[in-house]
Amino acid sequence: MVAKMKLFHHHHLLLLLVSSLLHLSSTTFAIGVNYGTQGNNLPPPSQVANFIKTQTIIDSIKIFDTNHDILNAFANSGIAVTVTVGNGDIPSLANLNSARGWVAANIAPFHPQTRINRIVVGNEIMATANKPWISNLVPAMRTIHKALVLAGITNVQVTTPHSLGILSISEPPSAGQFRRGFDRAIFAPMLQFLRETKSPFMVNPYPYFGYSPNMANYALFKRNRGVHDKYTGHYIH
Repeated sequence: MVAKMKLFHHHHLLLLLVSSLLHLSSTTFAIGVNYGTQGNNLPPPSQVANFIKTQTIIDSIKIFDTNHDILNAFANSGIAVTVTVGNGDIPSLANLNSARGWVAANIAPFHPQTRINRIVVGNEIMATANKPWISNLVPAMRTIHKALVLAGITNVQVTTPHSLGILSISEPPSAGQFRRGFDRAIFAPMLQFLRETKSPFMVNPYPYFGYSPNMANYALFKRNRGVHDKYTGHYIH
């Protein structure tokens, strides 16, 4: 879902994709957005940061690289920032020296003044069919984490976002299975790493991809009766 947020003092539109980082509990409410920069006539990062901080309830953003101008702009804002390792950088970052150099260049100069809370390694790598990226994904995650620790940074999580294509069966959730070939070779060590580092398993959900006439209200976030897992009775939509 794309939210168009107008900066009222200028004729700019800030295009922000609502991220999957939406956390609800009885005591807290938080919402994060993807801050994309693929466009023209965009406001400068400092203006974006000020707008988000002063005019919205957004408390976290995700950027699709490690744009230094953006990282500087969000310094001392209190807004959590997730940064992204480019897909093509994954093989080299499985090497510790390269990972330490990457952390020294892209994380250490900004953190903790800029509240970088998470590094996502690539985007939907399992859907790329790129063997070097896939085979080096978990090693790169481990190496980047080690590089952070060696730099004295212990409060930044490392993970990677997936598409729902990682599942061979997705409904009902109780029958869900990872695709064969990836379950033991990729996801077993990945899940072990995420447990060890207390980092989240991330998925990019796209509700509209599941559109059908009888699911229109669900796909469009309108009031609906919901869907339950017939085997567990748990609410799933």
